[in-house]
Amino acid sequence: MIAIAIAIGIAIDGMVGHGRGLGLGRGRGIKIRYAQLVGKAIWGTDPEFFGPRHAHREGRITARLERLVSVPGLHLECAAGVGSLSITLARQGHTVVAADLSLRSLRVFAQQVSAGVRGGVLPLVADITALPFADETFSSASSAETLEHIPDHQEAVAELARVVTPDGWLIGTVPAGPAQWSDWDEWAGHLRRYSAGEMRNILTRAGLEPQVVVWGWPLLRLYDEFFLKRINRRRLQHDGEVESDSTLSTVSALGRRRWLVGLVRSIFGLDRLFDGTPWGVGLLFAGRKKRAP
Repeated sequence: MIAIAIAIGIAIDGMVGHGRGLGLGRGRGIKIRYAQLVGKAIWGTDPEFFGPRHAHREGRITARLERLVSVPGLHLECAAGVGSLSITLARQGHTVVAADLSLRSLRVFAQQVSAGVRGGVLPLVADITALPFADETFSSASSAETLEHIPDHQEAVAELARVVTPDGWLIGTVPAGPAQWSDWDEWAGHLRRYSAGEMRNILTRAGLEPQVVVWGWPLLRLYDEFFLKRINRRRLQHDGEVESDSTLSTVSALGRRRWLVGLVRSIFGLDRLFDGTPWGVGLLFAGRKKRAP
């Protein structure tokens, strides 16, 4: 409970000084699922799983946001995890509210935020389907690899759209291609994979003008099929800590070598030439909130 209070306190403390405020108490109440804040971490919160694929995907998100949002403002990153995307956005000039249900993730997040960006990142424990903010609070929002985990994904998108200002943008990613379903999805806790048409419909129903691009073919698709899925399958079958398995431990160590991550990420960049082909691993979506007539 003390840790939860600290996380919320940090956020409120930063928001009071922001001037505009975030409307806490005026929006919908915070739902804190204690079972997800303690005990075994859920997939996506462990820092050892972040490597070139993760870095490349976040680079796609930040590049798209930079093209669509000319002036950085108050930004909501939902399901922020351990904060790599939030920190990058703060360095680009956004004031970022980093919301997540996992207190474990926010603890890791707080440890790696440098003094240079601390004032621009405000962590908060919150539920994406019941955000504790007033309508039209944020100039932009993002959520990466999140909707596929949520039973009511339409409600989550509706909530994100609610708190974005008119003409503001929601940007994110989801896994593509229902035909690509594998035991990796089972391990990751996915409930679904998406077609481009389905994602457009979800954004439209939330009052957003959709832009959806299939990305991640052919190099990233090959990387997933011949490397990442095998590693994740091994992780699924391994009950202990990553460090207790020599293969997983080695991969984790390699994923922390910045030069190697940067090299592989730059190679993945060649996939941009094939954006829009139907065989990619993911969807990069953006939705602009329509103004009321």
